[in-house]
Amino acid sequence: MNLDPTDRAVLYLLQEESQTRLTHDEIGDRIGVSSSTVSNRLRELKETGVLQDYRPEIDYEAAEIPHHLLFICTTPIADRKAICERTIDIPGVVNVRELLTGTRNLHVEVVATDASKIETVTEELDALGLEIHGSEILRSNYYQPFDQFGTEEIDSKTESE
Repeated sequence: MNLDPTDRAVLYLLQEESQTRLTHDEIGDRIGVSSSTVSNRLRELKETGVLQDYRPEIDYEAAEIPHHLLFICTTPIADRKAICERTIDIPGVVNVRELLTGTRNLHVEVVATDASKIETVTEELDALGLEIHGSEILRSNYYQPFDQFGTEEIDSKTESE
């Protein structure tokens, strides 16, 4: 899909303001288009696969879920996609990152309320044939919007007001 400045501005604001949950009216006001234009653009971005999902950012520690880990794994490259699809279905797995490298090419993020559930996830990862190189306790995630999406459209709207 060929993204125009409005598409880019909508994507930027979705990333930048994900915590505040801007309405379509608020996005439209920020970039100078109607809420129906925002709705139409979002629908098109979803249909073309550019916008894949809306996901909340959850602080698992604040939610009193004490175990938040990242497993570093290797899976054969030829099986990587199928393994990812099976891995994300394991209870407690909240994110799977597929990397292009030959080893350590799968990062599996897991949350659990107790250590026995972590052990169950570990066993299921092993049963899928994943080589687990290690796990790390996750403390925090930090995100920022890709700054090439729409900043000029938003800046020009702000300057003209």
